[in-house]
Amino acid sequence: MIGTNTIYYELECPTCGKVVRSGVGFRAGLIKQINYHVGEKIKWGSGEGSRPVERPPDGNLKTIGYFNCDNPRCDTWKDCFPEVQEAVITIANDEIMDVQVINYKPSEHTFDILEPPGLE
Repeated sequence: MIGTNTIYYELECPTCGKVVRSGVGFRAGLIKQINYHVGEKIKWGSGEGSRPVERPPDGNLKTIGYFNCDNPRCDTWKDCFPEVQEAVITIANDEIMDVQVINYKPSEHTFDILEPPGLE
């Protein structure tokens, strides 16, 4: 699957410690380069172009997304892979609830679905 959706949120860069408002690219719901903010309902689709292919039970999902630090003084500041930071996006009852910076698989960019298990 190519493409992402983006959630805009204030995050603390794990490298420089600065709080930045950044776009976090993720692959969940209907993948059509949709921009979201915390508190908004995610658009689900079905079949090709959606991830997972069907809405998860109760509209609950946790997935990995990626962002670049937008502080130009940060050592990782550049608009390309592989120097990106990771975040987990929590969706509950179809609503984007939270975005948290994590250190998950820094050398891979998998857009993993963490919960519920077994979804792709």
